[in-house]
Amino acid sequence: MQDKLIDFIRDEFLDDPDTELDIDTKLISSGMIDSFSLVSLQRFIEQEFGKKIPAPRITAQSFDTVRQMIQIIEQF
Repeated sequence: MQDKLIDFIRDEFLDDPDTELDIDTKLISSGMIDSFSLVSLQRFIEQEFGKKIPAPRITAQSFDTVRQMIQIIEQF
């Protein structure tokens, strides 16, 4: 799950494929991706993992790192 999320973020949102990105990289608060990207992430999670995360649970604060995303995904 971790690798798929990181690969998706790298492919979809990052201009430089060599950008350092790991499970604890701050994505939104660092400006690496914007909050509008959360909709794409939500769709990807639903399609890839079969997990429908309610929109109120997907915020810039709760989805700022891949680790946080995984914790929420595992709740559903």
